[in-house]
Amino acid sequence: MENVEKELHVLMFSWLAKGHILPFLELAKRLAHHAVKITFLSTPSNISWITPLLFQDTELLQIDLVELALPTVEGLPEGAESTADVPVELHDLLKIALDKLEKPFEDLLQRLSPDYVLYDFSRYWVATVAAKISIPAGLFYIVNAAFCSYALLPSRCKDDGTTVTELTAPPPGYPSSVIAWQPFEARYMLGVYNGPRGEILPIHRCLRSMQGSAFIAIRSAFPIEGKFIRFLEAATGKAVVPVGFLAPEIPHAKKLSEQESFCLICAMALGIEATGLPFLWVLRFPRFSDCNTQKFSDEKSKVSALLPEGFESRTGHRGVVYTAWAPQLQILAHQSVGGFLSHSGWSSIVEAVKFGVKLVLLPLNIDQGINARLAGGELEVGVEVERQEDGSFTDEQIRTAVVKVMNEQDQARELKSKMSEMKWKTFGEGESEERCIKELIERIRMCKAPNLATN
Repeated sequence: MENVEKELHVLMFSWLAKGHILPFLELAKRLAHHAVKITFLSTPSNISWITPLLFQDTELLQIDLVELALPTVEGLPEGAESTADVPVELHDLLKIALDKLEKPFEDLLQRLSPDYVLYDFSRYWVATVAAKISIPAGLFYIVNAAFCSYALLPSRCKDDGTTVTELTAPPPGYPSSVIAWQPFEARYMLGVYNGPRGEILPIHRCLRSMQGSAFIAIRSAFPIEGKFIRFLEAATGKAVVPVGFLAPEIPHAKKLSEQESFCLICAMALGIEATGLPFLWVLRFPRFSDCNTQKFSDEKSKVSALLPEGFESRTGHRGVVYTAWAPQLQILAHQSVGGFLSHSGWSSIVEAVKFGVKLVLLPLNIDQGINARLAGGELEVGVEVERQEDGSFTDEQIRTAVVKVMNEQDQARELKSKMSEMKWKTFGEGESEERCIKELIERIRMCKAPNLATN
């Protein structure tokens, strides 16, 4: 008799940050469109946040949302279940709380018996737990291959500590001469690699997650990052499977707040003013910023107090400073938008490419410096703002970068041409995300335990 493939069931478990949950959710939806049953696991408050995002879809997808209550940890505020709920210095407590879910997670796997598990970097124990009950598991990185192959290799982890000098140098054989951390970026990253002996550092979590995975899925595509994907495979000894860029459809866009360096807001404002160009500036503050400890009647007055005196009256005829949540995808899709000054998060770069919007790149931390050099140096779809040694910048440096992107000179025209080419390779006929998803499904089926087919 003809073999009939059994329905594939994948459990997905992301880190507790919206910037991680959303790409996991986009991948879940694409897998579900290919008749893969998805169990999407998170904590109760995150599931409450995800539910309306998921069920905006007119199609009824096979995605089950499942909760595991986050255990209490000393020092973690009651009800805190995501990075948005706590200041950055408490993020490690979220990881410790998640580590306490190891046994409940094992019990859940026993009960649900999925065919495969896709997990995030911080869950280094997932693959080990899954293997105990013969369920294969794969690591899904929501960042790009250029960053992973620069920052997350075993050679970066040293017993005697990692230095700024070492982090500003690419790994041996790294396939780019233009991508490297600046010293101020490397200093910020030292805590990822160095800490008290015996402590599970972020780099340890990443490396242990890779060691246990059947393969590494990555938010990228061969036409854009082929040389970095191949380098990552060689350096880790793991198959690396690009899943496409997973840009959300417009109705599902969410603009995440980003930590800003408040002392530089004036420089950014004066630089934007000096361009003479029309603008929409979305300026919001994290819940735990120093600014939020001061007395302001509303968000607008808070922003006005930090802007240069007279800025709003001088620029009001051609620009808007917007202080509420802004629909980033809808804005980028608008035909009047010609440039995007971004913190260089991978999701923001992907969304700019989707709509062919040239980039002004102002990276802040973690992967963003590598992303900026990939987009600006390797792919040539943006211009990075020049910085001082300490990472600060001036109004003139902001103005110069914006004008380079927005004027009609040769460089701006070349940027536009390169962006159009990348858009075609990424979202057009040059690279089919459908093909990436089908190849991922095939890879998962190859890793599954026996009994996929029945007679």
